[in-house]
Amino acid sequence: MTSDPTIAYSAFQQFERARFSQIAQEYDQTIAAITSGVNNAILDAVGAKCGIQLLDVACGTGWLSAAAVERQAIVTGLDLAENMVAIARVRCPQAQFYTGDALDLPFDSNQFEAVVCNLGILHFPEPEKAIAESFRVLKSGGRYAFTCWTPPQYNPFMALILGSVQTYGNMDVNLPPGPPLFRFGDPTECTHVLSATGFTQVSVNELPIKWTFSKPEDVMPTVVISTARLGPMLAMQTSEQRHHIENAIIEGASKYATDNGVEIPASVVLAVASKP
Repeated sequence: MTSDPTIAYSAFQQFERARFSQIAQEYDQTIAAITSGVNNAILDAVGAKCGIQLLDVACGTGWLSAAAVERQAIVTGLDLAENMVAIARVRCPQAQFYTGDALDLPFDSNQFEAVVCNLGILHFPEPEKAIAESFRVLKSGGRYAFTCWTPPQYNPFMALILGSVQTYGNMDVNLPPGPPLFRFGDPTECTHVLSATGFTQVSVNELPIKWTFSKPEDVMPTVVISTARLGPMLAMQTSEQRHHIENAIIEGASKYATDNGVEIPASVVLAVASKP
């Protein structure tokens, strides 16, 4: 592991771009569909309505952008992964989409009235830079909102996946090192970083999300083919480790079986702030 953070962050970003482009279709049909459950809460938080100029950072395959367009907002979306952007353009032709870096937004200062980012903050090598860039492109009085997964102790889905790997596998696999996955799942950290950037009227709330699957046996294969880092981490286990991990996940997921399939609870932190 390199000691130069610039090199490490570059490797992390390259990995994320390549991985998300690789899994764009599977991600769109599974993870994006699940995480879109908080879209309305995000848009409510920034006052998304008819005519508002809104930027969707790390827009992925365009679910949040499409929800903003439904409210007649004027929407611009940006993502690092080309294949994600391609799907977003098909899903939401009314919006303008760009391939670009959240740490260096290709937009003028004071351009947007709202900036949103659903579960993108954990994929940025330098999240403070991304937050500062969102601050820069916001107009005075504009609103900013992002979400991040809560840590496993508050998040049964993450506890099931990561707990199974910790018990039966190896967490220290050969992936480019990145920022702590759940850093912004801490409301205090969200408030500290947003305030340090210059934002005011900071508020942080927790929102529930349900991961849904047809049967317990679907959980691990879905995670492997449709997530940026959890999937490769699972794929890099030995065959024996994978066998034990999968059995543990199936057993854990079975506890959340309902008449409509498997519904595993999770949650995100929603951080909202204003630019003075």
